[in-house]
Amino acid sequence: MLHKYLFLLLTLNSCKDECQDPRNPDCENYNPCIDAKPTSAAFTIKEATYLDIIEPRLADFLINTDSCYGSSIYFEAIQADADSFIWQIGTEPEPRYGKQVNVVFPDNLRGTNFNIRLIVKRKPNTRCFPTDDGIDTVIRSFYFVRFNEPLSWEGTYYGSDDDKPDSMYTIVLGHSYDAADQEDILKVYGVPRGCKDTVNEWFSTKIVNFNNIWFQRGGQDCDGKIVRGIFKQGDKYTIRQEYVTFVNGIFNRKNRVFTGIKIN
Repeated sequence: MLHKYLFLLLTLNSCKDECQDPRNPDCENYNPCIDAKPTSAAFTIKEATYLDIIEPRLADFLINTDSCYGSSIYFEAIQADADSFIWQIGTEPEPRYGKQVNVVFPDNLRGTNFNIRLIVKRKPNTRCFPTDDGIDTVIRSFYFVRFNEPLSWEGTYYGSDDDKPDSMYTIVLGHSYDAADQEDILKVYGVPRGCKDTVNEWFSTKIVNFNNIWFQRGGQDCDGKIVRGIFKQGDKYTIRQEYVTFVNGIFNRKNRVFTGIKIN
């Protein structure tokens, strides 16, 4: 009899231990509100980062910035399950609608601070949030950066390339704007592999327009690397590069991805 009692007790305890998932309605500790969130109009401000020609453009953004250099800016609500999203962009006479809106700002408005307001409406979840009325409003402002003002991504990064993860180095990114030609110039310093991995002496001019990307050659450490995009992922930055050589009339391309932290 004692053996049967002990077996039954162990079996019951084992079953009880197996059902400790608060997301499982069949468990005693089930919590229907564990993943619920109150109505929120919080949103991100996203710009297609400098020289980003990667498609689709929605994949890698420098998110949640309060100063934007690119003229095409995306505003996206964080809450996905709302019934309506109503945007007021600056002093635009008409609101915009949708979870995400894309606004192209003209260059003559650079140097301006814009207020962005989002109103989110949905059926309130009063079971989990008794005071939630299903409506929330958030206002954020961002600055539309002037040409030749410092940009958020300029500076020094420490990290490595994906094909040599143990070879750490620093890379310096800078930027200037040529008002006469109305062109952006990206400056890259510190890449360790020399000119053999980039556009060679086939280009004779100091400033080269290649694939609609302007970059400056010569100077320090062969700075003619083409940077295709600069992205922030948490505390780390990803810098996508395309190295190009021109041999016997044929362009050869090699992609590399630098991942590192911004140290200055």
